[in-house]
Amino acid sequence: MDRLHLDRVVVAPVGLQPLKHEAAATSYDDRMEMTRLAFAGHPRIEVSRLDAPLPDNRPNYTIETVLRLKRRLATDDQLFCLLGADSWLTVGKWHRASDLLMACEFIVGARPGFDLSHAAAALPEGMSAIELPSEQAGSLLLSIRDPAGHESRLYLLNDLAEDVSATGVRAALSHQSPGDSDSVLSPQVARYIHEHNLYSVNM
Repeated sequence: MDRLHLDRVVVAPVGLQPLKHEAAATSYDDRMEMTRLAFAGHPRIEVSRLDAPLPDNRPNYTIETVLRLKRRLATDDQLFCLLGADSWLTVGKWHRASDLLMACEFIVGARPGFDLSHAAAALPEGMSAIELPSEQAGSLLLSIRDPAGHESRLYLLNDLAEDVSATGVRAALSHQSPGDSDSVLSPQVARYIHEHNLYSVNM
């Protein structure tokens, strides 16, 4: 937020992830509460139900969420989609991926070993990326273009290198005490998981 001078970040747990065919391990309400606990005390971060479950168990498509959010914003507001490198690698498979990449700009938090070539390779067929000069230390700026010549931008934060994975979180949660997972989760979230016996965690 500080590096790219963002006014606020909206964190919206997804109701039904289209690319994951299995049901979520926890309820949407539990995931909302854990997200709220994780970001408590950060006034510029808003936890939102913008991506809540849809009627008839329809999947939540990011393009629809982004367009819905844009309708709520002022015309001169700038909107970014913030995601991790692992998610970016699948972006070419997302619903209406080309439309999505033109609907807003993207910020990708890197993982160890993730570089510019990975970012460009993930684009849908027909789209291209070229590196632009960046004034932000520790980040790369790419211009993304579609076949019609429309342009968007991707900010790759390549110095974050947060080596945290879902596998690592599950391993930490498998220990007997909530305190054992404090290295990868906030204590409040770890306590909630243990108190509600989520993710097959037993005290």
